[in-house]
Amino acid sequence: MQNSNFESLGARLGIPGDGLWPWVIVAASVPVGFGLARIAAGVFRRAGSVVARRTATPWDEKTLDAAIGPVTLCLGVVLTAGLAKLTRLGQGLVTDLRSLLSALFIAGVAWLLLRIVGILTEVLDARALRHLEEGSESSRGLRTQARVLERVARVLIVIVAGALVLLNFEAVRNVGVSLLASAGIAGVVLGLAAQKPVGAILSGLHILFTRPIDLGDKVVVDGEFGTIEEIRLTHVVVKIWDERRLIVPTARLLDQSFQNWTKHGAEKLGTVEIYVDYRTPVDALRRHFESILPSSKLWDERVKAVQVTNVTERTIEVRLLVSARDPGQLFDLRCWLREEMLRWVQELEGGAYLPQERLTRSASLSEAAEGRGPASGRTRRAGAGDRLPDVAP
Repeated sequence: MQNSNFESLGARLGIPGDGLWPWVIVAASVPVGFGLARIAAGVFRRAGSVVARRTATPWDEKTLDAAIGPVTLCLGVVLTAGLAKLTRLGQGLVTDLRSLLSALFIAGVAWLLLRIVGILTEVLDARALRHLEEGSESSRGLRTQARVLERVARVLIVIVAGALVLLNFEAVRNVGVSLLASAGIAGVVLGLAAQKPVGAILSGLHILFTRPIDLGDKVVVDGEFGTIEEIRLTHVVVKIWDERRLIVPTARLLDQSFQNWTKHGAEKLGTVEIYVDYRTPVDALRRHFESILPSSKLWDERVKAVQVTNVTERTIEVRLLVSARDPGQLFDLRCWLREEMLRWVQELEGGAYLPQERLTRSASLSEAAEGRGPASGRTRRAGAGDRLPDVAP
């Protein structure tokens, strides 16, 4: 019935049913069909722009631009087939090439879906970055989920589209059925071989929903400090502080422990240890520490403390406790504070409170009894006998 309708339409248009004209019509149907599809897509683009200009978001414009190519392909296939069917020759060719035309149409739809997924991911990523600048830590989780879901959606679209394309070709479909029917042992072997890849993908999905890490998190993995740069289904890319990249399988992140420095906020505490002489006035050191700390923009004004945390036979250990907004600023703050306190100790009374070695002269019992002073040439460390002035080691 459909072929007769096209034949009658071709007869009404005065198209001959035989001779050279059918070939001309079939040959011209491809450029004419895709040309008309391009014009129609352009009209659709302009009409959509009128509506898009009334909105404040730029994403509708990007969606219209992304849809031009896929819409042109799908509409071009339909128009080309319709123009070719105006002749009996074209009807036969369209029937013979139906599988190819269907594959092209499915490819166009898959192309459109892939572009829509990409646009949606850009929208979520931009929104997450905007919230991150406003101080929302949950936005990093939104970026992670958007990226991983984008990859899952792309894989699913490609797999489904590829399966639908193959089902249009009888030869490939028969081969697939025969392979499925006769590959019992091979299927078991392949299933065993695919355990690790499938397990890695499942681990990626597990990370997506449980969110032990997000994009931008500061982590310590294998003793390396870095930032989560990419999260894929099978592996995670960690950007090390010296710009190396550490590739970590997702399954390993679930099986082994690691440090996440920004899981529930980026604020961190850090310490600076300095070693000074026993005579050092700790109160003066504390006052100097509290006077210089507000001058640094790296300090977030949450925590500050000075404590003597250890003593040795030569020095005392003074710990300076500070806080910062994120691990990067904390590292810079600790380095700055260490330099400032070291400079202060060096300049205080000409470095008199730097770590020192004390020596004393020991007198023999007979010399001490006779009052003749200490024995010459013999020395020992402080602890007995008369003390001498401090001397640097």
